[in-house]
Amino acid sequence: MKLIEKPWTYGVYPAYTEIEPELEAREPGTRVLPANFFYEKRLFFYLIKRWEPGEHKSFPNGGFEVRDEGGGVRNYDLDQVIVHPLVIKHKKTLEKMKRKGEKIAAKRERERKKRDKQIKSSTPGKRGRRPLTAEERAQREAAAAAKKARSNGKRGRPKSTEVKPQKTPKTTGGKRGRKPLTDAQKAQKVADKAARTARTGGKRGRPKR
Repeated sequence: MKLIEKPWTYGVYPAYTEIEPELEAREPGTRVLPANFFYEKRLFFYLIKRWEPGEHKSFPNGGFEVRDEGGGVRNYDLDQVIVHPLVIKHKKTLEKMKRKGEKIAAKRERERKKRDKQIKSSTPGKRGRRPLTAEERAQREAAAAAKKARSNGKRGRPKSTEVKPQKTPKTTGGKRGRKPLTDAQKAQKVADKAARTARTGGKRGRPKR
């Protein structure tokens, strides 16, 4: 069994070639290993169904339905899935996975050391804000002295010297609410009520037609 990359419309995809008969996935429920997860040791995938060419309209060239450990269903071609080597203790494939995994780990460690070296070389080894030059320090001290002279050493906004006119409070005579009706207004109100009662017969609401 060999792991290869096959071309497709958007680049390449991993696949298997020269698959040994004992690694061919056929039984539903068997733990399998998709090619794109060949070097992932902690993931689990299980075969749902293997379709031969022409058996299913969604798999005209054949393929696999595989369930991942989260319950999701993934579809693969016939050359993308094998029985997981741990299931049958396939020593040759397990050694290949181990060697490749060690190479990947060594490559990641080299890249990490390279990044650390680049970071150290780009910084002089000092942390925090760079110190002020003598000219910058003198400018700051002069600005602070000028500010202190303007404010006489006091902080915050200076107190206003403007004299504001006092507002004249409104007088209500000590009474709250609506002012009382005059005698004329009361008489008019009584007359309006009497006229309305005479017009409606003392009934409220809209009259019936």
